[in-house]
Amino acid sequence: MTLALELPEILYRIGYYLDANQVLACSLVCRTFYNAYSPLVWKDLHFSLTKDQLKQIREKTPLARKISFRHLFEGDELERDTLELVSILQGRSPWLRSLTIHQHESVQQFSSFGPGCNRVETMSIEGIPLKGDFGDQTYWKSCKALLRQNRPDLRSLSLQNWKVEWDKPLPGQPVWNPILACTQHLNLTSLSLVRCKIRGKHLKAFWTISARLEALELDDVDMDLTWIPSSFLKDKDKDKAPVPATNSSHNSTTSSSTSSTHSNSAPVTKRALPPPDLPPRFPKLQTLSIRSLLRHHPLSQFYWLVLPCPSLRTLNWMFDNHRYFATKPFMDAFEDTLASPTAWPHLDSITIKGHSNWISDEIHLQILTTARQPLKRLDILHHNIQPKSFEVLQARHFATIQTIDLTHTLLDHASKWAIVVLESCPSLERIQAKVIRGQDIIKSRPWACQGLREWIIAIDMDFDYLYPDVIPTAGGGSGTVNSANAPTSASETTTPSATAGGGGEEEEEGTPSNTTPAEPPIFPPPTTNGPKRRLTKLERQACRSVYKRFSTLTRLREFNMLHSHSMNYLSTPGIPGQHLSFSSPSHPSHPSHRMISLPLRLHLGLAYLARLDRLEKFCFWNGYTQVRHKEIQWILEHWKGLKQICGGFSIPNRKMQTVHKESSWSVVFTPLLKDAGKVGGISTEGSRYLRYDDSAEVLEAETIAAATGEEEEEESVAAVTTKAKSVRSGGTCEDDDTESEPEDEYEREP
Repeated sequence: MTLALELPEILYRIGYYLDANQVLACSLVCRTFYNAYSPLVWKDLHFSLTKDQLKQIREKTPLARKISFRHLFEGDELERDTLELVSILQGRSPWLRSLTIHQHESVQQFSSFGPGCNRVETMSIEGIPLKGDFGDQTYWKSCKALLRQNRPDLRSLSLQNWKVEWDKPLPGQPVWNPILACTQHLNLTSLSLVRCKIRGKHLKAFWTISARLEALELDDVDMDLTWIPSSFLKDKDKDKAPVPATNSSHNSTTSSSTSSTHSNSAPVTKRALPPPDLPPRFPKLQTLSIRSLLRHHPLSQFYWLVLPCPSLRTLNWMFDNHRYFATKPFMDAFEDTLASPTAWPHLDSITIKGHSNWISDEIHLQILTTARQPLKRLDILHHNIQPKSFEVLQARHFATIQTIDLTHTLLDHASKWAIVVLESCPSLERIQAKVIRGQDIIKSRPWACQGLREWIIAIDMDFDYLYPDVIPTAGGGSGTVNSANAPTSASETTTPSATAGGGGEEEEEGTPSNTTPAEPPIFPPPTTNGPKRRLTKLERQACRSVYKRFSTLTRLREFNMLHSHSMNYLSTPGIPGQHLSFSSPSHPSHPSHRMISLPLRLHLGLAYLARLDRLEKFCFWNGYTQVRHKEIQWILEHWKGLKQICGGFSIPNRKMQTVHKESSWSVVFTPLLKDAGKVGGISTEGSRYLRYDDSAEVLEAETIAAATGEEEEEESVAAVTTKAKSVRSGGTCEDDDTESEPEDEYEREP
């Protein structure tokens, strides 16, 4: 066993757990390592990619490496380096399995690999000129030879920006497409066409290939969907073929409305529908992705591309410039009954989106009810999800659902339903909603979604539930408070500190108002969530409890509490999450009524998230509080794989001149990353700010400072960190009331 690492096959397997730079370093250790790791070094080559493109590719294939010919052919003095590079490529080409050529300007790009490059499995060709100085016979001959010699192993082909000019080619000018060389590639099962044009004799080659495909992507492709081989043409003119009776009226109505609304949209005509006896064009297709086929109406896309896929499992269908979705034909084909079986018996992942394309909740419920397979994904733009739809979703699909979007859920149900999903969906990988309340997180059962990768929900701590003994008074004011930890309300006038929400652990009890209420208030008084608000002991414990719940999601890649955070969202006690119009008399103009997000503080529980070492994107709403160096430093030390961090901030009007002079996050946020030792590659893109009038708060703060000089004490960061380590080691972590010297005021001006 001591010599196990000397076995090449074991070293080779270990290499798959490394990235490109690590494999390259290992190959230089010794001859044994060189022989084991060199095939991985040269396995995945990408020519002339930018850093951003390579970064995106490495998210899926960590062994990807970039190489460039771009500057090696610009002068005779580089001929020696060119020949050396070509010689190296030809010697290592038998190891090549994945190849990308991106906007390359040399004919050497295809011919440099030589005949030994014959085991490529994945090939991507992007932005190659079709005519001009590089569109000669030698250029195409080399490309054709590379495709031909990899015929037995090529399984995936991607073509991007492969469009000829709008004008017709000159006589004798070659107009060639790699698809023409793939008709004999019997193992080709995946084809991706992005911004491509297929015409003439190329169509026959495309439809020949499509019969073997298992995955197809069409993005902005200019092609004739209605092309039919001559062997299937009937004696009668296909332009006069009758339209199916079940859809004739529906199609004609859609055609007229669509052609009048969108001048660039092809109307639905009789010619756009395939003959009923045409065999399925995609008998083996399992994954279909369609986007921006501008020449074809969605109804034509449905009949020619979506319907003839009996083995379909995943459908991604997006149409940006069409406002019509073929609802009735789709549902007729989707429903599974004894009299009419579904057209897609294996379909379990559906994504359908279009510009302003809203599907009614009745259709949403119908899809959930009639689906033959339990769904893994159902992502469609529709109106508010009703309770009946959620019940069916819970009963039939919770065991398999992998991604769920509750953005369009009624706010009365949003938080509760999100908790039900977290507790009941073991396969969940992504969840998105508008808001979830901290109290619901704390009271929830253990979450079943331990494989969750993406969290896109704003968190409203909404601390009012901690104080059930508040007695309402007239006008929505606060009465007697039976809890020593409850913050006093802004309506109390006996203690100046009351307008700040309290100052510490031993706050003075509010004085009941002497005014007799004419009518009892409907809702309890709003919590004062202004810039000077300080958290009580109960509120700090609630924050730690929320952080501890997130510490179990160790596979999280994106923790986003900012994306769905509405700047106008107000936390109104008694009406959680209700949106109020700014013109409404009941709308509080003071910022003290805004929601309290989960604070970015180590002593409030951020240290519990040390186990989230796979995190790549972190977005938070920090409100009125400062972002401190110690939290940023902790994040950079513990989340080594972090690629993006962005925050939302409330900035007072007196600082807006500085903000507008530069940018919101360069003033508030980015300097902290630099001072904390920012690691290269971390982006702050997506940060944003909300301006507010702070004149009342400044006057209020001066009054409070004159009345009381005591500050709230906070638990030390060391105590919370010790608890977090105890949780990571398998022990329990109970909150205690130990207090230490305060580190800073929690709510201080930005």
